[in-house]
Amino acid sequence: MSSMTMAEFVKSLKKPTVACLCGSSRAGSFNARLLQVAVQCLEGQGATCDVIDLDNLSLPLYSTGCEETSFPDAAKELKRRLVAADAIVVTCPEFNGMPTPLLLNAITWATRGEGPMYAGFKGKISSVMSTSPGPMGGARVVLGVLQRMFADMGSVVVPGHVAIGGSMKVFPPEGGVDEKAKAKIEAECGQLVHFARFEANRAADDLVKAEIQKQTCIGEYGSVWTHD
Repeated sequence: MSSMTMAEFVKSLKKPTVACLCGSSRAGSFNARLLQVAVQCLEGQGATCDVIDLDNLSLPLYSTGCEETSFPDAAKELKRRLVAADAIVVTCPEFNGMPTPLLLNAITWATRGEGPMYAGFKGKISSVMSTSPGPMGGARVVLGVLQRMFADMGSVVVPGHVAIGGSMKVFPPEGGVDEKAKAKIEAECGQLVHFARFEANRAADDLVKAEIQKQTCIGEYGSVWTHD
């Protein structure tokens, strides 16, 4: 560290990996488009994104019988990818104030199988986003359910939230995204990448702390200053 400039050190840091999931499988889903914008923002800010298509995983409806007799390979894959990530971003519509069955089922499977129950979530930097045609933008599912669920599983949830109302105008049929909404998404993704970078580089962070602790300060007692 002592022979490396700060610019070189920053460049040497490992890029954080972000697992990205959408709780909707509907063709043309606004929340799928929200996730696409989030992925672009995350990658633009230096993250590596692992987009996990929950619909393509084709996970069966969770049951203890299925878990005991024929644990799905797709569930093993989902947990493995979440464990490997430093952070998680989820976009999800609101179904009667709750997350979608697709997302809840995936989360349930991801907490089963080999290894600690919450290994795919504990210590991960997480952000939950939602959009809907209504003015609330899915705020109930973001604030009332998913943020609490992720926190209870040991995730470090990014403060604030992204709940974007008026999705039909924000994500027009011809493509693109409203600039005001994009700025909000970029700000959330920026916070997540900032914290996730530390998570991905814990070993390097320890080296920095060790170097700082070696430095002497004005007024430090002992070998630096001796007073009568």
